[in-house]
Amino acid sequence: MTRFRLFRVVGLALSLSLVAAACGDDDDSSAGTSGDDTTETTEAMGDESAAPVNSAEACDADAIVAAVESGPEAGTLAGMTDDPVGTAASSNPVLTTLVTAVVEADLVDTLNSAEALTVFAPTDCAFAALDPATLEAALADPSGLLTTVLGFHVIAGERLSAEDLAGMTELETFTGETLQISAEGDTISVGGGQATVVVGDIQTANATVHLIDSVMLPPSAG
Repeated sequence: MTRFRLFRVVGLALSLSLVAAACGDDDDSSAGTSGDDTTETTEAMGDESAAPVNSAEACDADAIVAAVESGPEAGTLAGMTDDPVGTAASSNPVLTTLVTAVVEADLVDTLNSAEALTVFAPTDCAFAALDPATLEAALADPSGLLTTVLGFHVIAGERLSAEDLAGMTELETFTGETLQISAEGDTISVGGGQATVVVGDIQTANATVHLIDSVMLPPSAG
């Protein structure tokens, strides 16, 4: 691994450790005596303007929406509609790790120039829960493993809503693999149950984005 890439991996690991702290369980918070013992979600996400979110709730749908909406105007759910998906994601405070991975894989222009996409976007909390060795291996192989994993989260040629997904059982991904889908009530699971949609139907100029709670590994990644 080159010195530059090692620096990027180490820096990303430090960022993920902060996110993991914000996304952890509430064992420590139960010992507090008031509701003031909160964790600044945006301390991990780089936006000091967002309201504090209890660490036990930092990764649920309401907290994610709150973190996004309290960020810069360009990164709000409404603000993302004017930009293509690669650019829109780069201003979203809960997708910083995904953006780093997309840049490493040199996929920003590919995503931005696509006519229509459906993107299952793992949040920073999702990446924080990923095995660090798996993430490091992917970042060390940007044109191989990293592209394969990221491509498993993208459907080309269609902008599928949550309602569309609820009526489907599988889709072909950007890299040609099969992504399984299932729905039970309002809950949509993807990747054979690897991830759940936590915030759906975010619109960008060329994509419909669904935030998910886990990073999915394709069958080819073994």
